[in-house]
Amino acid sequence: MPMTGSELLILIIPSALAVLLLAVLSLEHLLLLTLFLVPLSLQLSYITGSTGIDLSVPTEPVLALVLLITLFRLIVTGGFPRTLLRHPMTVLIGIWLLWTFFTAVTSAMPAVSFKTLAYRLWFTAGFYLVIASLAYSERFRTRYILAFSAGLAVVVVYFIIRVQGAGLLNQQFAHSACYPFYRDHTSFGASMAFLLPPLAVMLAGKGSTGRKAMLALIVLLFAAGFILSYSRAAWVSLIAAAVAGLVLWIRMPVRMLTVSVLVLTVALALSANLIWQRMDSTTEDSSADLEQHLRSSANISTDQSNLERINRWKCALRMFAEKPHLGWGPGTYQFQYAPFQKASERTDISTDFGDAGNAHSEYLGALSETGWPGALIFLSITFTAIITGIRCWYREKRGPSGYFVLALVTGLMTYAVHAVMNSFLDSDKIAALWWGFIALITATDIGQRREPEIPQKRVKDKPDDAGLSQ
Repeated sequence: MPMTGSELLILIIPSALAVLLLAVLSLEHLLLLTLFLVPLSLQLSYITGSTGIDLSVPTEPVLALVLLITLFRLIVTGGFPRTLLRHPMTVLIGIWLLWTFFTAVTSAMPAVSFKTLAYRLWFTAGFYLVIASLAYSERFRTRYILAFSAGLAVVVVYFIIRVQGAGLLNQQFAHSACYPFYRDHTSFGASMAFLLPPLAVMLAGKGSTGRKAMLALIVLLFAAGFILSYSRAAWVSLIAAAVAGLVLWIRMPVRMLTVSVLVLTVALALSANLIWQRMDSTTEDSSADLEQHLRSSANISTDQSNLERINRWKCALRMFAEKPHLGWGPGTYQFQYAPFQKASERTDISTDFGDAGNAHSEYLGALSETGWPGALIFLSITFTAIITGIRCWYREKRGPSGYFVLALVTGLMTYAVHAVMNSFLDSDKIAALWWGFIALITATDIGQRREPEIPQKRVKDKPDDAGLSQ
């Protein structure tokens, strides 16, 4: 049953006081607690039964507080290292936020767009800026992974228990078995794809028997949840990222790596028509058989999910063609795309009511909502983060630190691939990982440069000196 206003108030007041106290005592511990709670957060509409303003509770209110603290530090005390604020990654994110603000002003639905701007601000403040300021400490980097993984492990156990009750091969039930913690199986699978590479590296590294046993349990749990989620996009993204990670592991000369990437890109571009024809002739449908289910991801002739995704992509391109420079406004796609559908492209799951999700692509969503500049900025953030991570990996020696950086790059690439097929950065559950991984890579890059402002030995011993903990 939905909670009444008075019942909700009884929960909110002591929780708010506890959060304020923790923010005063240690912002680092507040952020780690928030990361643990992100996978366990619930939509306010689910708790109250209201369809008004929706938030992810308790994480987004806490992140709003972190945003206020961040703004105070930036404006009043200058509490962030200048090397972080001037880093190309931070500059790009700042430009992205400014463009989000500008396109919110020109939006077809300003109220929706400014809400989108608000959560982008608190996601980047908490999950990027604050995490990057704390992540000069290697200890914090592993704590970040473990904090989120611990919360997600609870959800995976809940998911597996529910799936087991309905039958492990019941694919339809698996799609919604992670609800209410995750809205669907795709974002659930994407979260595990993010975390499996760094968790595997941490398991292979040094540690006590108890720590190893805990990591082994989490990895096995996530592997089971990942497979049983039946998320084809997550499967494909992890396979693609793992292949890329293995190529990077070889550490071929940078020039050879660059040429190889360019050749592969050109080959894919030239083969696009042939690939499309092969996909159009594929008739494998979703199935409990894992191999057939994976093959069905290429079926664009009969698979309703894939056909609807293509319908959304084409709508995004038509919306872009009508407003190529400024787009329709951040967060507006789902409310604006219906008139751009063609009757011949509609599917059994198409809708006209703005209640069935977004463009199913981060890149095309950015193109339709914020125009070509917004899409270009987001692509720049993605490529800069990956290239920075690769540069960090090439600088590091082969060892725990180096392999952890490689795992971060691999995890980030899982979503860079996944983002072609889905769009989840408006959710705290994926934003925490996307911006967090970028933050860890940025902090590693700054640390490797050994700027005088960030003494490495001192920071390693006292991580709070470089961060915002009080």
